[in-house]
Amino acid sequence: MKIVETHDIGEDYDEYCGKGSIEVKVTDDTGRSVYVDIRAGEPEDAVFFRDLNGAYSIADAVKLAYEAGKRGEALEYVFVNENDK
Repeated sequence: MKIVETHDIGEDYDEYCGKGSIEVKVTDDTGRSVYVDIRAGEPEDAVFFRDLNGAYSIADAVKLAYEAGKRGEALEYVFVNENDK
């Protein structure tokens, strides 16, 4: 199982992701993946059907990781900070 956590959090406003985003991608050894994506746009628009829609995938990501752990899959964790590029 591989978990990739990507942060793109900046000081300035960006048209695509507001002031930043956090993405977590969980992939098991069978190739199944779940994405959790949270974006920091305008505070007045931070609702579950817009910037926070990734919250709906959290339970699926946890279930995928749990099942992979039960199968004995090794865990690989990668942290990517887009601001370091």
